[in-house]
Amino acid sequence: MWVSFIIIIIYLSFVLDLWIWPIPSEASTVSMLSSESSPFSIKSAQALVGLWLSLIFYLSPLYLALLALIRPELEMATIWMIISGLFISISGRVISLSGTRVLRKNHGKTVVKSSIFKRSRNPITTGMHLTIFGLVMCYNYWFLWIGFPIYFWIFHLKIKMEEDFLMGKFGSVYARYMEKTPRYL
Repeated sequence: MWVSFIIIIIYLSFVLDLWIWPIPSEASTVSMLSSESSPFSIKSAQALVGLWLSLIFYLSPLYLALLALIRPELEMATIWMIISGLFISISGRVISLSGTRVLRKNHGKTVVKSSIFKRSRNPITTGMHLTIFGLVMCYNYWFLWIGFPIYFWIFHLKIKMEEDFLMGKFGSVYARYMEKTPRYL
């Protein structure tokens, strides 16, 4: 039961990112789709389907944590998988939140290349991937292990769209940043 409470707290920390301190992204899905000349395109349809599939997978560990509160017999992973998973999840949240803090502080008309953005062009997404991977480790269910690579791939495609968008916006400055800094950690 204590694992469920920790997982719920981890998800509540996402509420801070999404609603209380929204991430000021230059290339959010919404801004990229709204910048397209046509209101509906194949790219926007793919992005929306990917967003919904990712959201369903992303919320699965929260659903399992809530379900475990009312059905304590719900199967969990081994204690070492749970402890490792929670460590990875919390580390992922620290990475995401530090990326959010830097992005919010330096948000403007230039490419953010300081702090954690020196090590990764996408620390917020990288942290989110680590968080979700750690939560998958807590619940050793086959559908989560199959879903995680799909979730990762959908976000990878989204990041490639963001990179194209940012390349168009910032040009050679972003190209040099891409050469020096890896996409993920």
